[in-house]
Parts: sequence; structure tokens; C-alpha cells
Amino acid sequence: MSDFSIPGVTSKYDTQKLIEDLMKVERIPKTREEERLKAIELERTAWLDLNRRLTSLREVARRLYSYQNPFSERIAESSDESVLGASATREAIEETRSFVVKQTASADRFMSNQLPSDYKIPAGDYTFTVGDKTVKLSYAGGSLKDFADALNRKGGTIVRAQVVNATSDTRILVVESLMQGSANRLGFAGAAEKLALDAGIIVPGTGSRRDLPVEQAGKFEKAYEASKIVATGGSLSVAPGAETAIKFASAVPSAGLVMELEIEVQDLGQAPQELPPSGPVVPGIGGITYEDITIQSAPSDPAAPAWTPPAPVPRVDDPKILYLIDASGKAIALPAVDTSPGWKKISIPIAAYADAVMGLGVRNGNTHRQIQIRSVSVFDPTETAGYKPKSPIDTARDAIIRMDGIEVTRSSNTVSDLLPGVTLDLRQASDKPVKLSIKPDREAAKEGIIELVGNYNRLMAELNIVSRSEESILSEIDYLSTEERATYKERLGMFQGDSMIGQMRSSLQRIMMDVYGTDQGPKILATFGVSTNTSRASGGYDASRLRGYLEIDESALDKALLDSFQSVRQAFGFDSDRDLIVDSGIGFALDALMKPYVETGGIISTRTRTLDDQIARQKRTIETLDKQLAKKEEELKRKYGLMEGALGQMEGSSKAWESFGSGGD
Repeated sequence: MSDFSIPGVTSKYDTQKLIEDLMKVERIPKTREEERLKAIELERTAWLDLNRRLTSLREVARRLYSYQNPFSERIAESSDESVLGASATREAIEETRSFVVKQTASADRFMSNQLPSDYKIPAGDYTFTVGDKTVKLSYAGGSLKDFADALNRKGGTIVRAQVVNATSDTRILVVESLMQGSANRLGFAGAAEKLALDAGIIVPGTGSRRDLPVEQAGKFEKAYEASKIVATGGSLSVAPGAETAIKFASAVPSAGLVMELEIEVQDLGQAPQELPPSGPVVPGIGGITYEDITIQSAPSDPAAPAWTPPAPVPRVDDPKILYLIDASGKAIALPAVDTSPGWKKISIPIAAYADAVMGLGVRNGNTHRQIQIRSVSVFDPTETAGYKPKSPIDTARDAIIRMDGIEVTRSSNTVSDLLPGVTLDLRQASDKPVKLSIKPDREAAKEGIIELVGNYNRLMAELNIVSRSEESILSEIDYLSTEERATYKERLGMFQGDSMIGQMRSSLQRIMMDVYGTDQGPKILATFGVSTNTSRASGGYDASRLRGYLEIDESALDKALLDSFQSVRQAFGFDSDRDLIVDSGIGFALDALMKPYVETGGIISTRTRTLDDQIARQKRTIETLDKQLAKKEEELKRKYGLMEGALGQMEGSSKAWESFGSGGD
């Protein structure tokens, strides 16, 4: 039984090895086609990677001259970030401004008396107002903390409450507005008004408001010229060269008070013109009558000298218009007034200038402007609807900024409408002037150039690898990972002899070495510290640096960006014919060079489509060969199976005859 075998399954003749050896010969065409498929796929991957490198470089090049180029980025630098911060957009104008933050904006923040820790707030409808916003809370009653939590859920971005542990058994309720500005006063109504009074958050106001009637304007320091000062309809008009004062009957203590008024500065275009004199008035001479005959005397004809109009008045612009008059009658100059058209509201914290105020002086030192004043009043800004906070932590007020001598007010500490493209962040008040400089973002421009050079060098390395077969090319590139080095080793010289690769490489080098026009004359990239450095530290030339790679001298680039920023910008994109369209420069030239290669339906896309077709054909060929090989192997197995079966029968017959012969003996 040891010689028992099943044809096609076991074989003592080792037919399986015979079949396998025969199939190896049959598989040679398939192996050849598979190797060709792998080579085509490798070539396709190389083209795709090259396309990716070209696209990356093109995108970086376009960013250096397009509308979104980093040369248009702006930064804001403050000489004192603790007082004034700022951010700038691309629309900002390069300039330097001087600011004085006289007052930051704030919101009302009131606290209660110390309340027992078990203080209960009754049920009711609690109404809180902030400016024109209203928060209504229907509260079922409970502890201070429960009430604060309920108000915080309802208050959103308008009002907020907090409970502070003053001692182990007392609490303080803090209610605050979340909206800055003097117009956003915190008010209480309904059950909230009673709670605020009972808890000592507010107390009845004193009614400190006092109005200055403009109709009672009189002498300031110089002579009063009634012809140049007109008070009508609640508005006071002061002509060029005139001055006047509006005063209280007695001095008013200034503690906690502000003076508020509205002012308009009207530009007349020209100074008031002096009219010619009318000349002397000569009475009639009369006549004589005799017997119905009247003879009139000849009229007198005084010889008046010819009138010569005065020379035009030189224009004088003086924004120092308003003066605070203290209790002693001394005039204290207030900040310069914004002379742009339109009515403007001005708020003056009079305690910052004097202990008591007697009135307001108006002096029009302008020759071509007329001043209008109205709604002048002095009041306690903390009073609202007849109440004032008992112990305010902070009170609602506007920010007051002086920019280049012009004082402006805003309701928020974030000011974005004062300088185009610049957002100011007012952080604290200070008498010290702060310089704010809007400058180009040179660091962003530098990063853009570095990114361009990096992408250019990666593309140049790719072109060198696929166009040359020397392994020294890989050893010169020290930033490749182990996987990348192995991949690129397979691609060495893959496109050697391809004229398109050579032309692309030469064109790239020419673009980076060309001379480009700027407003300051022709420039080359090496002027800005970007060049191909072929020298060795020990002297002579380094052959590896002759392959077109670029290097950056950062100190030279920094200096160029500092001293010749516009030249650097224009070297990458320049409107040579002044038609508002960039038509030259490194970025423009690189974009134009790579466009036909990487665009949809371009050169590389066409090549990869051809390779895709080849890959599809190769796969179909391999599938056909696989079927043929499978059929061939099946046929060999069948034939060798039949052969083994026949041999087995013959061997069995032989043994039977041998046994028969032995039995016959």
C-alpha cells in the first residue's frame, strides 16, 4: 500500500514540479507585461508628483503678485500696548498717528449693601433696562444665588448678576450691564426697582441737572460783538473772530458732574467780506423863490476818494474753540474740536479740569468758519430715572480719545471707524501720548518669499532627479526622508532625454536670474539676498550648487524689505504699462510658465491621460494572459493526471503478471 497514489493529488513521479517548471516558462510573457505595467505606473506617479510640485510653486508665485499678496498686509505697532492696542487690515493706510486715551468706555456695575446670607428675594416680575434693551424676569422667589442664576440665564448679552461672599454670613449682590457707553445706562423697573432700593443698590437722585441757556450769552474775555453773536431757537451762532460766554448765576461744584453739549463747525468757504463805505451824506442846499419863480441851488459834489477793497484775509483754522470757566473766572482750554461737517455731541468730565464750574466760553479764532452751540447742560451721569447708584463699582461712560489733537468719543473700547482698516483696542487711560504706526507686514512678505524659494528648490530637485541618473544628486539633498530617498532612487534618470523637462528647468532658472523693472530701476533677485551661491567656504566652486538651487541671505533680505519694500514687491509683480494689471515680475513669469503644464487639459494632464490608457491596456493584456495561463495549467494537470493514471495501471498490470508468474513456479 505504500505505493498507493491518487492522480492529480499525489504523485510519486513529481509531476507537480514538472507542471510548475513548464508554467514558469509560460509565465514569462505575463511577467514581462507586469514589469512594463509597473514602469508605466511609476512614470505616471512621477508625472503626478511633478504636477503637484509645479502647482504648489505656481500657487505661491501667484500669491506674491495677486490681490491677496502678502506685500499688501498691514500691521499696527503701538508704542505702549498696555494703553492702546490695534490691528490692521489690508485696507489700512501706512501712517503714524498720535493718540491719548483720556478715558476708556465702561458699563454700569452696581453692588448692594451687605445682605444676610439667608436673604430671600420675593416672587415678582423683575425688569432691567440697558439703554433701549429690556430684560424681563418672572421670578418665583428664592435665594440670592438662585435669583442671580435665573437672571444670568435670562439676561444673555444685556445684563448679568453675581453674588459675592463678603463675610461668612453676609453676601453682596452685584448687577451689571454688559453694554458699554454712556447711552447704555442700567435701569430698574417693577419688582427690580423695589429690590434695588431695599438692597441698597440705588438711592433717590438729587436732580443735579442744570442747563446753560444760550440766549443769555454775554461777554467772555474780549469785547462782546452783538452783530457777530446770534442766539435763536435754542442755538447759539458765533461768527468768525467773535467770542462769547454762557454762565451760571453761581459756581457749581464739579464733583461727579459732566458738561454735555452739541457743536457744529460750518465751513463758510471764504471769510466774511468787508462792504465798501457808503460815503458822506450831504443835505440838500435848497433854493429861492421870487414872484412864482423858484431857483434851486446846484447840488454839492463832494470828491470822495476811491474805495480800495482790503486784501483777502489769510485763512486761520483754530480747533481750540471751547473753554471751561472755573469759579474764579479763569478760562481753561478744552481739547480741540472735530471740525468735520455735522453736529457732534461732546461730553466733558469737568472734575478733571476744575473743582467748580461757572460756565462755558466759546472763542471762534477761525477766519472761514462759523460755530453753532446748543443743548449745553451739566449733570450727574450716574443718575437714571430719578435714581443713582449708592455704591457703584463702575459707571457707564464713553471712551474719550484724542487723535492728533482732535478729541473724539466712542461708546466702546473697540473702535473701528476712526482710521480706515484699523481697529483700536483701548485698554487703559493715560496722559502719555501713544504712537500708533501702520506698517507693511514685512514678516509676512518674507515668509512668502521663503515659501517661494522652498517650493522652487523642491521642484528643481525633482527635475534634476528625473532628468539625470547620477546618485550623487540624491546625496546632495539632505532634507529627504528615508522613504523619499528610496522613492526618488527609483526615478533617477526616468525622463532623461525628455526635451520638455530640460526646457522647463532652463526656463525656471532664467526666470529667477532675469532683470525685472521697478519704480526704482531694474532689479534682480540677488539684489534682495536670494541667489545661487556656488562658492565653497574653503574657496573654489561647489558643483552641487550649479544645479539651480537658490539660497537666501536673511540679513540681506531683511534689509531689502526694510529699505526697499516697494522694489521687492514690484520685482515679483509689476504693472509696467500702468493699466492697473500686473504684466511682469518673477511671480507673474512663474505663473505664466507653469500655466500650460498644470491647467486642466494641459501638457501634464495630456501625458497622464496617455499613461492611463496604457495602464488600462496593460491590465487587459495581463488579465488575458492570466486566463490563458490558468487554462494552460489546467490542461497540463489533466494531461499529467491521465499520464499518471495510465502509468499506474501499467505498473499494476506488471505487478499482476509478476505475481502470476511467481505462482506458476
